[in-house]
Amino acid sequence: MTKSAKRTSPARHENHPDGRTETGKPSRRMRRLNQDERRAALLRAARELALEQGVAMPSLDAVIARAGGSRRSIYTEFGGKAGLRAALIGEISADILVALPNPAHVKNENEPHDLRATLKRFAHALLTTLTSAHGADSSRIIIQDSLISPERAAVFFANGPGEGEKRLTTLLEAARARGEIAIPDCRIAARCFIGMVRSNLYLERMLQLRPPPDEGEIGTHVETAVEIFMSGIERR
Repeated sequence: MTKSAKRTSPARHENHPDGRTETGKPSRRMRRLNQDERRAALLRAARELALEQGVAMPSLDAVIARAGGSRRSIYTEFGGKAGLRAALIGEISADILVALPNPAHVKNENEPHDLRATLKRFAHALLTTLTSAHGADSSRIIIQDSLISPERAAVFFANGPGEGEKRLTTLLEAARARGEIAIPDCRIAARCFIGMVRSNLYLERMLQLRPPPDEGEIGTHVETAVEIFMSGIERR
């Protein structure tokens, strides 16, 4: 009697939405991603690998292995490795500005204002972003990249922290014009306020000395910083 050969079926792996299997490798039956999904997957992979490897920008092959797709995908979306890195830095800049008041939305002088409430929203958004796991990790990527490209560091600062400072300066100048506050230099005041809000919480997170602060700690910190700041600038 002849023995029949045993037929083994290939191991099955559950596919993730971005086309990777549980092993982390791209699936051969990967769902075709639309342009926005493909771009997001490549950026996410680049960010993850940069943090894991301690480099400003991982190799394109590593990004492709993590996100799926091909070099053509990267060149189509970003124009190459330099473009991918620039897009990643730009995404981090946008993270810092999300939810911060925009001077273009400042009300006119005939409408009621609440500077204290605006400062609290600004401070809460800033501190939450910077001390979150995502924010602290992103800051480390920026510092790594600044050693490679001072030009990109300057662009990041202008589009991220610098833009935040500019928005806050505009808000303070509007309050001064209404006679609510009395400070000689609104830009210096904006820098001082941002420094108070970041404080050592941000440095401790950057150095991985503590977990992200919870909502209660952030709220208490923001309330204290705003009250100290307002007590020094309000017109009496």
